[in-house]
Amino acid sequence: MSKRVGAAILLAVLVAWLVAPVARAYQLVAGRSSDPVAPQDLPVEDIRVDASADSELLQTGVELAGWTIHSVHGAPAVVLVHGFKTSREEMLPWARFLHDAGYNVLLFDTRGCGKSGGSTVGLGATEPRDISLAVTLARDQFGTTKVAVLGISLGAGASILAAAKDQDISAVVADSAWTDQDLQLSRLSFLPLGAFRVPLPPYGIAAVNAFVGADVGRARPLDAIAAISPRPVLLIHSADDNNATTPVEGARRLFAAAGEPKDLWVAPRGGHVGAINAFPDEYHARVLAFLKGALS
Repeated sequence: MSKRVGAAILLAVLVAWLVAPVARAYQLVAGRSSDPVAPQDLPVEDIRVDASADSELLQTGVELAGWTIHSVHGAPAVVLVHGFKTSREEMLPWARFLHDAGYNVLLFDTRGCGKSGGSTVGLGATEPRDISLAVTLARDQFGTTKVAVLGISLGAGASILAAAKDQDISAVVADSAWTDQDLQLSRLSFLPLGAFRVPLPPYGIAAVNAFVGADVGRARPLDAIAAISPRPVLLIHSADDNNATTPVEGARRLFAAAGEPKDLWVAPRGGHVGAINAFPDEYHARVLAFLKGALS
């Protein structure tokens, strides 16, 4: 009897070990739906855009949800891109000061987030296509060809990737950007158990790519940022960003790889995506000065 119990336990452990990379992969990219609350102090209008026409992605029937905030028809616009598994609601502090400055603003939920369709997030592999759709919509809605993209965290790197391919993006502000997803993907190769790391079968990355419907390993802002030039890029980072995927050294590497014109502001403190809270006046002034030069 004890041998059978032992064999059953060993079999269960083996099955769990074999399944672990797939489970960890899904946990990493599983979408997070929410219902963003419209602000009372901004004249937002609901929008939806069909994203299912993108034949490069395996996800079909996806519709993106967002808000537009009109200022003056024909005035420049800014598309705002939220962070990892959040929603457009996260971007309201940016929307407020940009709207006050006279910019048209579009906020949206990337696929798998907020009220947008899709069951997974893309870790930067699918978000650039969503950003390009949002830029096209902004051009149509606001009657302008001058559209900048401002992204934070995951949205910052995705904005760099989008602009590298999409010439309709006039300028990029990337706050707390990442350089690649190597660290995230490397974590799929082991299971942390206290101080120990249990090696896992080597198909975690393949599972991520299968769930996402794209090759996440090829999403590398560090390799793409040079292609944005001669359109301008502003990189913002906090010196004390403790997020493992977005160390301040990554911002310096992105800046070194970018073509001109480019600028980098490293705030003395603020943490991850926190410069806007630690130094609000300087943050607003720097972003608005950059946009004025880029979109005038």
